[in-house]
Amino acid sequence: MHAPLISVALLLGSQAAARAELNAQGETVTLGDTPSVELPVAVRVRVAAETGASAPTGMPTTRVLPVSWHTDGAAVVGEVAAGPTPGLVVTLRWQKTPEGAYSLKAEAQAQAQLWLGLLSLELELPDGAASLGGRELRVRRLERSAALSGLDPKWLMLYPQQSRSGGHASHGGEKASRHGERGGRAAATNAWTLSVDDDADGLQALRQSSHILAHVDIVSTEARPFSHFVACTDNWRAPNHRQSLAVRLVQPDETFHTEVTLYSGSSVPLFKARYPDGRSAALVITDHADQTAAVTLRALIGGTSDVTSPRWGQGGLLGYGLGITKALWMSSGEPAPSLGSPGSGHLALAPMGQHLSGHPPHPTHLVQRVQNFRSRYGRPQVDSTGGGRPQLDDPEVVEMADRMARVGWEIVPHSATPLRDERERTEVALEWFQRYKARTWIDHQPYTNCEALVNQGYQSGPFGIVDLLQKYGYSYAWSGIDVPPGSLNLLSPRRLDRYAPVLWAAGRLSAGTPAALWLFSTMMTYVDGPQFFKLYGKKPLDQLERERGLHIAHTYLEVFHPPTSMFAKRNLMVPGKRPGEVVLDPRLDAMFRSLATRVAHGTLWVPTLSQLGDHLKAMSTVAVRLQSDGSATVRSPQAVTGATFVLPRPNLTVLIDGQPPKGQQTGRKETTFWVDLPADKALRILLLDSHGEMVPFRRLPDGKSLLAQAHHRR
Repeated sequence: MHAPLISVALLLGSQAAARAELNAQGETVTLGDTPSVELPVAVRVRVAAETGASAPTGMPTTRVLPVSWHTDGAAVVGEVAAGPTPGLVVTLRWQKTPEGAYSLKAEAQAQAQLWLGLLSLELELPDGAASLGGRELRVRRLERSAALSGLDPKWLMLYPQQSRSGGHASHGGEKASRHGERGGRAAATNAWTLSVDDDADGLQALRQSSHILAHVDIVSTEARPFSHFVACTDNWRAPNHRQSLAVRLVQPDETFHTEVTLYSGSSVPLFKARYPDGRSAALVITDHADQTAAVTLRALIGGTSDVTSPRWGQGGLLGYGLGITKALWMSSGEPAPSLGSPGSGHLALAPMGQHLSGHPPHPTHLVQRVQNFRSRYGRPQVDSTGGGRPQLDDPEVVEMADRMARVGWEIVPHSATPLRDERERTEVALEWFQRYKARTWIDHQPYTNCEALVNQGYQSGPFGIVDLLQKYGYSYAWSGIDVPPGSLNLLSPRRLDRYAPVLWAAGRLSAGTPAALWLFSTMMTYVDGPQFFKLYGKKPLDQLERERGLHIAHTYLEVFHPPTSMFAKRNLMVPGKRPGEVVLDPRLDAMFRSLATRVAHGTLWVPTLSQLGDHLKAMSTVAVRLQSDGSATVRSPQAVTGATFVLPRPNLTVLIDGQPPKGQQTGRKETTFWVDLPADKALRILLLDSHGEMVPFRRLPDGKSLLAQAHHRR
């Protein structure tokens, strides 16, 4: 394979009245109005890409391409070429903005088909103290490294220590960092703030021996992972493993872009929060179809399976007003073996005396107990795929699904059936699920179901489905990545040294397929009851809210095995008082009540998966800019309801275009506010302290206060 040609062009523009704000010498561009306050930045391009008809088996070699700058009239241009075949053209543009900031815009356009694993800008910055926005939306010191992806704030506050000659920084910037975070004027004379728009995959900050590197990852498969099963087996226990896809296919004329903004002086960063209306955390339930039957679905919805009871609808998800993403099969009434497959956890009802796969027959009294259980509670037997329990081929299940869709549940396919499905059957199911406006896809048993997205479904061919998902308007799909039960927060704020993808743009996974899907990961919670309820206890939920975390659960809320089953300890439903009645385990009812209470208090958001994804994607397009008069502006290309922002300063009053925001609250270390953003209109934000005096978002590097100027404009 041939390495692609990469051409980098950089145009530097400035206002007519500006004084040498941008100066290029060799590989370095220096930002700054005066010699005493300057920021030298060396820019390089990092690329890992290959050409060829098929994807490489691993990550291509990363090439680091330095840019040597030279002036050309009012512009400073640098070009880098590598390889004999044109592959990618990257255009960079530095510019002094009307807000008095320095903007570096990057746009990459493919000239040919190529497999891309990494496209990144490397900014080499002076050494010194530095802080950043953590995943919990609080300012943290930069230690050795940090990786901030699409859901995270991408703000880096620098306090470089100038040498006496005004050159690169030296060590010993910790004092400047402390003063800078307090907004001290002394630190403002030598402070810079770097922010990256959310159309980049991420920002990585790495502390080196003599400098700080900021890697602006425009495309990074580390931040957008995908792996697939290498085989499509007949038995889920057969040997199989997953293989990572380290690259994404880029088509000719496909473009990528981002913008990096650098502000001189100290700042109060304005973090975009993930969730609407000031809510601290989000918990999404994606409930898979495997344990679903009409009787337990009635109980999950209303608290009891007896819909004639006056208690029905007082409990359950309907009673507590909680919405979930519920996966179902279009058809699951496939013939099940009398006793289920060995190892499935279900007792089979094979003719007595007949052995199953060499297993001895079950005692007559045990078989009779299981028969009585299934008859009494309407729980049909199942095989290892889940086949045997009618779902959307059962009119009662359809009626309940219709009802819950009307009140906000997300009803989605769990593959078309429990079995291996050809494209034709998958398309029939996708067409059927249009009645629910389904936009989320969840694979069933991807190691045996060839059409699973994480098996052969991501490709073209007899089992390819990704083009069908686009045809029927699907936006989100399960990545098949399950985190083991543990801390609820999938964002892993304590592991800031690496990306923690939870919801991300997949990119084009194979030739001939679209690139519109977003993938999500989950936490597997099919565990024994005590462990399940401990996961969602008060302390873990409190921690999730403190960390402004995100939890997407992979659940089986209708678990109701016979008492003889090896999985009976995982039951989340129990027999009721009436004959044949099924009710929620009291601990499950208490869990739902706890979630509803937090929702009512405004601290927790319990959306469906598509509601979560739509809001996060909308917030990723919101542009935040700090202005030279001490204000800030936010602008969204689309209307966003309840857009929430966090300021790492307590006890501030916020004004939006001179008016109070939709909502505001203060914590011990931060101020949170939210507002409904109109489409394509900039809103101006001002901050006031407890005395009614303005708190500027930026303090100029020459030490001048923006207070009088800002008050005058206000």
